[in-house]
Amino acid sequence: MTESPAAAASRLLAAYAWLIDDRRWTDFGEVFTDDVVADYEAFTCRGADALGSRMESIHAGLDATQHLVGSVLVTGRAGDVRVRSHVQATLVKRGLPGGRSLTVGARYDDRIVRGADGWRIAERRTQGLWVRGNRDILPWTADRGRLEPSDSPRKGRHT
Repeated sequence: MTESPAAAASRLLAAYAWLIDDRRWTDFGEVFTDDVVADYEAFTCRGADALGSRMESIHAGLDATQHLVGSVLVTGRAGDVRVRSHVQATLVKRGLPGGRSLTVGARYDDRIVRGADGWRIAERRTQGLWVRGNRDILPWTADRGRLEPSDSPRKGRHT
């Protein structure tokens, strides 16, 4: 039986979260196309291997991570399937002054395609929505706005 785009999207997003949390950097080709373009606001990568390497360097030195993906909305047709979802990523680094955790709320806008090996993410654009915790855990969050989850976001403002 052929996997529907909605089932594929849910599986890909869950697999991505587990790849990061299990630190399986060389397996990003299970989720992304070989030529994926991924824009995470703070950096952009082209290719599953490059994205896996970049995520490995970002997560180096962290003691634990937990990525939760939900609110998955799939739209479009077979040739142009779009997937929107929310992610909360909690990153832990013990012994750091200012607190041991950082939680980031963001949105993924993905395009998925079906190829010979099944469905994969071909494009990803990430929009940061809020940050809570010790911004020193990820250096680029330190100089971004101070929007907390309980604050009302203003149109056009990202943290």
